[in-house]
Amino acid sequence: MNKEGYIKHEDRKTILLLCDDIRMHSGIATMAREFVINSAHHYNWINVGAAINHPEKGKVLDISGDINKKLGIEDADVKVIPNNGYGDAQLVRGLIKQYKPDGIFIFTDPRYWTWLFEIEREIRSKMPIFWLNIWDDYPAPRYNENYYDSVDVLMAISKQTKNINEIVLGEKAKSKTLRYVPHGIDHEIFKPIDKTDEKFITFKKDMFKGKDIEFTVFFNSRNIHRKRPGDTILAFRHFCDLIGKEKAKKCALVMHTSPNDNNGTDLRAVKEAFCDPEYVNVYFSHDRLNPNQMNLLYNVADVTMLLSSN
Repeated sequence: MNKEGYIKHEDRKTILLLCDDIRMHSGIATMAREFVINSAHHYNWINVGAAINHPEKGKVLDISGDINKKLGIEDADVKVIPNNGYGDAQLVRGLIKQYKPDGIFIFTDPRYWTWLFEIEREIRSKMPIFWLNIWDDYPAPRYNENYYDSVDVLMAISKQTKNINEIVLGEKAKSKTLRYVPHGIDHEIFKPIDKTDEKFITFKKDMFKGKDIEFTVFFNSRNIHRKRPGDTILAFRHFCDLIGKEKAKKCALVMHTSPNDNNGTDLRAVKEAFCDPEYVNVYFSHDRLNPNQMNLLYNVADVTMLLSSN
């Protein structure tokens, strides 16, 4: 096998990954999927795939065949165990007994892992716990000290997170492995497109219904309150007022999100309340797009905008 770093199936370590279902499209699922796909020749993976009211709960799904095609190998071992939520002590104990993993990898914020931190001594006597974490706000959250101290490896998504980990842990940081591990994207899929490409031109024309748009602002997130989608629309309206009606007519805000969500707001109503359709162009992209279509959307954008409150 010519894949760089390839290790035979029987010689690989097995990682129990606790996070969103890696087949889904949340930010956590997307990044976790990149980890799994691009290291399946080096590790065997078992993903406890979290979702709200997961329709496949109770199944064990082997997706190794898809990973083999992606990586060009023949012996990937990747399983997804769908679950309602991120798990509990009983589930993890059962999976450890059944699959005998060599480590546990968790990914999302600490409030979801209090049950795991409570049994960390029991687990860490058998295997390490790795945590891909982010905390980008100062002051450093001293209340996270016991959480940070409950794992062996802290992988920080940002340099600021790494600094916060070190501040909070103090002297205890010396007994941990702390690494800066930034998010990455698949550059074979997400890449610049020639603006004269026929597929790109057609995609842009369809999106704007033939209107001549020269500058595009892009919002790509869930319609939930902390992502501030309503404020994004209002900010764009103010931008259009500042540059004047004629220039604004050639600008657009594209929101790749559900226009109506119980966890957020009715964005069509916000648009109607704040935006004069004569010169303020707001478009909703709410259909699920595959990665290649998403790349077209990113190439349409001149700037992306995310006003998350935390």
